[in-house]
Amino acid sequence: MTDAVAQNHAAYNQRHKHRLEREHFGRVALMKDGEVVGIYNDMSDAYSIGHEKYGLGNFSLKRIGERPAQLGILAFTL
Repeated sequence: MTDAVAQNHAAYNQRHKHRLEREHFGRVALMKDGEVVGIYNDMSDAYSIGHEKYGLGNFSLKRIGERPAQLGILAFTL
């Protein structure tokens, strides 16, 4: 995980998560420098716009409200 991605992930969880999950659950947050710079319906759109505006490696995307997958017993067999 790059520093920018780690910074955005921490900022999402600490400052943005509750509001975004209440207002934009299921959509995609485009993040740069710890700030949400856009909300999109589609991961592909968010990626294209992030790449165009900021360049590769300078932004991150977060599906709002995405929960870690519960693999149960499969986790032990993988």
